[in-house]
Parts: sequence; C-alpha cells; structure tokens
Amino acid sequence: MKVGYIGLGTMGLPMVKNLLQADIDTWVVSRSRPPIEEALKLGAKEAKSPADLTSQVDVVMTCLPTIESIEEIYFGENGIIQAGVQDTIVLEHSTVSPQLNEKQHHAITQKGGLFLDAPLSGGPMGAEAGTLTIMCGGDESAFERVRPILDVVGQTIALVGPVGSGSVVKLINNMLVGVHTQALSEAFVMGAKAGIDPAMIHRLIKVSTGHSHMIDRTIDLIQDRDFEQRFMVDLLHKDMKLAIDLANNLGVEAELGGRTEQIIQDVSDKGYGKQDVAAIIRRVEEQAGVEVKRKSDSN
Repeated sequence: MKVGYIGLGTMGLPMVKNLLQADIDTWVVSRSRPPIEEALKLGAKEAKSPADLTSQVDVVMTCLPTIESIEEIYFGENGIIQAGVQDTIVLEHSTVSPQLNEKQHHAITQKGGLFLDAPLSGGPMGAEAGTLTIMCGGDESAFERVRPILDVVGQTIALVGPVGSGSVVKLINNMLVGVHTQALSEAFVMGAKAGIDPAMIHRLIKVSTGHSHMIDRTIDLIQDRDFEQRFMVDLLHKDMKLAIDLANNLGVEAELGGRTEQIIQDVSDKGYGKQDVAAIIRRVEEQAGVEVKRKSDSN
C-alpha cells in the first residue's frame, strides 16, 4: 500500500521515518519546510496539497496540533475530502473530540472511503522507537487492512469500538496525564520544601504504590530544569478541555479533572504554555518558594 502522511511534527516525522525504513512508499505534506526536506532525503515523496496526496495513496494518516488545522486539512480548499476518497482509508492520529471524528467519518464514507480515529500515546520517544500505543475506533475490516502499517509505528494497537472510541480512550489518558503531573508537582515540591533530595524521593516512590509513569517521564527533566518543548502545556490544556467536555456530555462529574484543567490554564497564563508539561511544576514551585533541582551528589 502507498501511504500519505500529513503533519510532520514531533510525532509525524519520526513515524514517517519508520514507514520509510520499512520500505513503505510514503508521500508527505506539512506546513513546515525543514521536516519535509528531511523526509525527502530519506526517500519520501512530496505532494502539492492534502488533496494531491490523497489522490496518490491508499492510506492517509494525519497528525495535527489544532482543531483549526484539522478542519482545514480535511474540509478546506484542496483538502482530503475534495480529493475523492473512494476506497481510501483515512486515519486520524490527532487528539480530538469524538464529535469531530463523527464529522470526519461521515464526510469520508459519503464519498466511498473508510475512516478510523487512531490517536497515539507514547510521545516523540515512542514515535521514534516505533513503540506507540494506538487506540482505534471504526470499521473492523479497515482496521485489519491497515494493521500491517500500524505495526510499523506502534507496539500496542487495539480496535476499541466504533468511530470515536479511540478518541474517548485518548482523552481519558490525557486527563490522567494532567492530573498525575499536577499531583507529582505538588508531591515533589513538598519534598524539596522539607529538604529531601528529589532523586531519593523518586527512587523510593518508583517501587511504592504512589508511582506513576508521569513521574518517570518528567522528574529528570524537572531536576535538570529542562523544560524544552516535547509535549507542550498548551496542547495538554487543549486535550484536558476536550476531556472535560466529554465528561459533561456523558453526565460524569470530573471534579478533579476540571480543577486540574483550570490549573493548567493558569500555568499557561503564567507564560509556560509553550514549554514541556514538566513545567506544570513551576506554578507550585513559585507558590512554595522552592525549586526541585538535582543535587550535585545525586545520580
């Protein structure tokens, strides 16, 4: 199968590299020029537009940062829908609402194509290693057809249910990312304020019941004061808002999630929105008057 990938960001470009390494004929479109050039050097082919790309391939994969960019790529001039998607399978890897998935699904199936929402978890490191978790919603036959491609870029891959189901699981995951990151921020600032080495706290919590993946993911970045963008605060805030909207639509009171979404908004308002989610701790540090830093004798 020929594959087209739209959106060569921190997730898309490493996924394209893995597709090319597996000798999959891959076409690309992206707003930013440098990742396009990098993909072309590795053997990718460049399409003129999303519509042009769609007309060249059997499978279209999209991974985009904002709702506005998704609307444009799918429904805008020279977008995917304009190309004619007869017998084309379209995979949406972006984190969006199930309602937007339904809109995409309707538009694509009306033109004879197939659609899967297929959000990702694992971050840029997982994208580079080809170990992503991919949560899919949609038609089982479409899922089985693209499974060999998904196996190239992911490790844990599941068809969750009908269209929108993958996005439900992803929003649940990212709501937990926000809650866990705020919780670990409070915990490690407490430890720093009490004069305890954060590396020691991590060592002990890692083998105790309070451990979470987000501690492992962020604590070294926090101790080294490395808040370079990997998964930025503003994107997490967008996902948290979507998760709370989903909870409200389902009649579920997401009290802790809702409060965390407000906190992350405050983190963004303080000027940390373009930094990595590890920067969520900076708000708690400022309130406590202490920083969680690596001690010179810590390993």
